[in-house]
Amino acid sequence: MSKLYTNLANVYHEIYQTLFDYDEEFKFYDEHLRKNGVAKVLEVGCGTGNLAKRLLDAKYDYWGIDLFDEMLEIAKQTAPNAKFSQADVRNFDLNSQFDCTIITGRSISYLIENNGLLDALNCIKRSLKVGGMLMFDAIDAEKMFENFESEKVDELEVKYGVNDYQRKSRSRKNLSSGWTWDWESEYFKKDSNGVYKKIGEDFSTLRAFLKEELALFLKLRGFQLIEVLPKKSYAWDDNFFIARKVS
Repeated sequence: MSKLYTNLANVYHEIYQTLFDYDEEFKFYDEHLRKNGVAKVLEVGCGTGNLAKRLLDAKYDYWGIDLFDEMLEIAKQTAPNAKFSQADVRNFDLNSQFDCTIITGRSISYLIENNGLLDALNCIKRSLKVGGMLMFDAIDAEKMFENFESEKVDELEVKYGVNDYQRKSRSRKNLSSGWTWDWESEYFKKDSNGVYKKIGEDFSTLRAFLKEELALFLKLRGFQLIEVLPKKSYAWDDNFFIARKVS
């Protein structure tokens, strides 16, 4: 299980606000939600509530779910008026129906097994009204793996408020359950003497997707794929999928 969203939840909250432009993220989702007449929205993988706050301010009827209580505790501070629930996208039931479900922050990358993805799409379909929408971003497998050598190394330094962080990460091809890779990272924080001290580490297996395979997954679970768009995001090329519940 990823420690980035548990032990390091506050570190995630601070680091990723420097990596993602949440104002631009909100504008992107807002455009497509409004275009499709969405009023009531469910966010899967709501994290620490950065989009929740903006969606609430824009007067959407909002509900967010996340797998990790530690992330939700921060989300409740970020967006205190939002409705949040701890839930696994593969087996949730909120006893409510929505105009649209959005899976944000490329959270679909953690559904590395086909059965898990199909279970998630089933749950999402049950949560949607007739004709309801599903929108999500996914890492583009073709663009990622065409030049993926055996290992990729990345290092970054960011500043958030008074805190200076460093992350050293390593990606290795896995391919055991799809277009998957192992991502391990170490996190450091600068102390009062200006020295970076290790504060934690994380390991996850992640998945990228071909457009064609996601189109098939959606069709198998009663969705019609309406549009696939390129989406600017951090680190890897993304595609943005818009689908409608048809059965």
